[in-house]
Amino acid sequence: MAAVTPFAIIFGGIATIALLFASFWEPISKWAEGLAPQFAADLDVAGMKIEPGQYAIVLMAVGAAVWLVCLVLLHPTIVIGSLLLVALIPFTFYAGRWWVKRRRAARVAQFQDQLEGALRTLAGGVRVGLGIRQAIILVGEQSRDPVRHEFMRVVGLTNIGVSILDAFDQLALRMTNPETGMLTRVIRVQSQTGGDLASVLENLAGTIRDRRRLRRRIRAITAQGRATGWLLGLLPIGVGLFVVTTQPSLRDAMLFTPIGRILLGVALALDGLAIYSLMKIVKVDP
Repeated sequence: MAAVTPFAIIFGGIATIALLFASFWEPISKWAEGLAPQFAADLDVAGMKIEPGQYAIVLMAVGAAVWLVCLVLLHPTIVIGSLLLVALIPFTFYAGRWWVKRRRAARVAQFQDQLEGALRTLAGGVRVGLGIRQAIILVGEQSRDPVRHEFMRVVGLTNIGVSILDAFDQLALRMTNPETGMLTRVIRVQSQTGGDLASVLENLAGTIRDRRRLRRRIRAITAQGRATGWLLGLLPIGVGLFVVTTQPSLRDAMLFTPIGRILLGVALALDGLAIYSLMKIVKVDP
């Protein structure tokens, strides 16, 4: 009979979620559509091929799955289970948004790493007599994503009537790094004052190279501090797993009593705050 209990909880949870979705599908869908714009810009820049509304629904499904796992492992009461479901939904959306922002930051960093080579190609195209638009097309043809996609996006905006300067402004808004902002200002100033654009782009590429070198040196210097932070942050989790696997009485007190769950949640929250604080301390922006 005891072996049937987890399956009964799973099927009961699935039936409850299905009933809730069937009863409140219209307000849930409207709520998801209302949250979708929050993900739209980040999903676009991150290069994720999914609609914002679909992503919101996926996050709700993930939250429901996590809730079912918690029901099976913790066996909470009806009130606590309901409160857990209410708490998991916003947490899931926060985690989903954090993941998209992380993907976006990774793509922006990849664009930043490729920008030096793209600027040298752009300067070479201008030096041999190509116009700025033709040189951008050349960069798009000879580069990898995300540089190829973003520069061809600039070309696409000019095809629908957007000026090249405004297109670069939109590029700077999408690729939120100082180097892209410098490129946008260089293009705008050069269009107003004239001068040797190829030489200016070459100098900007050299500046970007020096900034990359400084950034890598900073990461090398702070590597020990970051490793120490992760070690100190993950050590309590390792100790907790050791206690769970080797001390059944302590495990039951920690996982299956109200005070144990509260203290466990507080400990995990403090541990996460400690890791976050240590990472902020060792982070240096060049």
